[in-house]
Amino acid sequence: MADRRPPAAAPLLRAALCLLCCAPAAVRAVPELGLWTQAVDDKSGPLIFRKTMFNSTEIRFSVKSFSCLRPVKFTIEWTLKYHTCHNEYPELEEMSQKHELEEDFCAYLKNINCWTTKNENLDCNSDLQVFPSLNNKELTGIRNASNQEGSMDIVARTQRDGFHIFIVSIKTEKADASWNLNVSLSMMGPHGYISASDWPLMIFYMVMCIVYILYGILWLTWSACYWKDILRIQFWIAAVIFLGMLEKAVFYSEYQNINSTGLSSKF
Repeated sequence: MADRRPPAAAPLLRAALCLLCCAPAAVRAVPELGLWTQAVDDKSGPLIFRKTMFNSTEIRFSVKSFSCLRPVKFTIEWTLKYHTCHNEYPELEEMSQKHELEEDFCAYLKNINCWTTKNENLDCNSDLQVFPSLNNKELTGIRNASNQEGSMDIVARTQRDGFHIFIVSIKTEKADASWNLNVSLSMMGPHGYISASDWPLMIFYMVMCIVYILYGILWLTWSACYWKDILRIQFWIAAVIFLGMLEKAVFYSEYQNINSTGLSSKF
């Protein structure tokens, strides 16, 4: 019986497929989210979110559901900080978990390009159907009456392009109060939920996907014209073009999905 061995190029193709599958994880090419939902209770520390945002990005924060066994009044304070280095203040998350973060966040963040606002005396009890809307009076005050409803949950707006930290602190007047909130945070920029650092990448992947499609059409046309003279290596070239097109299409669809919904497709 003849010994059937795989062609010599087969291991190369398998290696190429593995590289295509592992490359996103290796380079951590994961776009920044634009929408978060999180559960908060009386034992939670401040919520910290990081994102590279465009100027005039609107930050919305709202309470979707809540549980307050006894009547309690909330004070929700949020801080928006602009900074120039991507890895600046790396200790914030750890300090928040250990409840070691100072209450005056702007003072800790050196009071430079830092803005703080809060809503006080927000009632919560078992008879309440809808949690009071949060708003920033400085932002909603400049809107006309027709846009008031759509801007009720806007708590902050960026003033320049760059890296930002958004911190939310939820406190009650009674330290021993038991409560639970499910909150939602969104950051919508002029181009959608996508971050300022990911926007050029989305355009790049879209253009490269179109380029690979054109390459594929051109290669198929040439192969059809000279089909009698096709060599095995030309099939591998076609496979590489197809895999490149597939890779760029997958990346573009992921970035476009985050831009439209604010969430990654894996969630």
